[in-house]
Amino acid sequence: MSILHITTGANYNVTKYYIRFVNDNFIHSNHKFIVIDNPTNVPPEFYNVSNIIIIDRNKKKYRKLVYEHIKKEEFVILHSLCLDVYLQASILIKPLLMGKIAWVSWGADLYQWNKKKHRNLINKIGNYIRNKINLIFRRRIKYFVGIFPPDIKYFKKEFKSNAKTFYASYTGNLYNPLYSKDKVFNKLEDKVKDSECINIQVGHSSTNALNHLEVLKSLEKFKGENIRLYLPLSYGDKNYGDYVEDRAKEIFNDKAICIREMMSKDEYMEYLSTIDIAIFNTRRQIGLGNISPMLYMEKKIYMPKDSVMYNFYKSQQVDIWDYNEIANFDYSEFIQPLKFKGGRKYIVDNELDLNHKIDMWNKVFEAPLKRGI
Repeated sequence: MSILHITTGANYNVTKYYIRFVNDNFIHSNHKFIVIDNPTNVPPEFYNVSNIIIIDRNKKKYRKLVYEHIKKEEFVILHSLCLDVYLQASILIKPLLMGKIAWVSWGADLYQWNKKKHRNLINKIGNYIRNKINLIFRRRIKYFVGIFPPDIKYFKKEFKSNAKTFYASYTGNLYNPLYSKDKVFNKLEDKVKDSECINIQVGHSSTNALNHLEVLKSLEKFKGENIRLYLPLSYGDKNYGDYVEDRAKEIFNDKAICIREMMSKDEYMEYLSTIDIAIFNTRRQIGLGNISPMLYMEKKIYMPKDSVMYNFYKSQQVDIWDYNEIANFDYSEFIQPLKFKGGRKYIVDNELDLNHKIDMWNKVFEAPLKRGI
C-alpha cells in the first residue's frame, strides 16, 4: 500500500525522527513524505532523503500539487490538520478522497481548532465559513490517531465521530541520548538541602494556551527567593512572546531568562536537565516533547488539577502537582520534592520500546486494509 504523509514546518524535530523511524522500520518505497513550507526553513538533511518531497507553500499552485499527490496515493496521513480550508473543501466534495484520510492530532488542531471571533462583518462571515469547513472535515475523518491517550476520548466527544481511532505516539524519544542508562540528573531534594538556586521553567513555547501571565503572577511572591525563571519562547506567536518577556522582566528582572532562539535537540535536552520545576498551566494536551524527558529525569511538574494531562498522568501513578495549589503554598511547600517517583517507569514502559512503537504505527498503516477501503 502506498502511504502519503503530509506535514508542515511546525516542528522539524518531531518530523525528522518520525521519518527516520518509518524509513528504518517499514518498507521505504511504500511511504512518501510531503513537507509544506518555505524551502529556506527546511533542514538541509531533508533534501537528502529520497522519499521526502518539499512543496513551497508560497507558490500559487502549491495546493494543486498537494491535491494531485493526495489523489494518487492509497492512504494519506495528515500530521496535524495541516491542510488549509481550500484543500479541505476540495477533499470534502470527493467522498473517495475523504475515505482515505487519517488525521494525527498534535494538540492545537484538536483542542483549539475553532478560530477566534471577529468584529468586522466581512471577517465574521469568512471566519464562519472557515470554521464550518473545519468542523465538517473533522467530523468526516475516517481515521483518527491520538498521540496522547486522552486525545481519543476528547475527539469522539467533541466531533461525535465514528472514525476508527488509534493511539500511536511519536518516536523522537527512541533517538534521544538523554535516555542513556548511565546518565545522572540533578535532584531537587539535593538542591533544596544545599540551598542552591532553583531553576523553574514556565511553559515551553510562545502560545497563550500556556497562560504564562497567570503563572508569572502566581510566582511573583517568590521573586525574592533564590530562583531563576526560564521561559522558552522560541516558536509560536512572536507578539505574544514579546509581551510575556516584557512582563517577566518587569516582575523578575534578571532572574527571568527568556529563550527566543531555537536550539538543537541535544542542546535543548541539556538545558532541560538543568530545570528543577516545570509549570504547564494548560488544560489541553501540549508540550509532550518537554514533559516526557522531564518525567524521565524525575523533575517536579505542576499542571492544573482539572486538566487532561494532570488526570492522565495521575492515573498512571506519576507524581504531578496541582498548579492551583501554588496560590496557597509558601516557598518551602512550592519547592517540596516529589512524594513518589513514577515518571521514569512510565516513560521507559511507554516511550522507549521500539517494538511497541512499530506495533502502534503498523496498526495505523494497515487500517485501510482491515476496513476494506
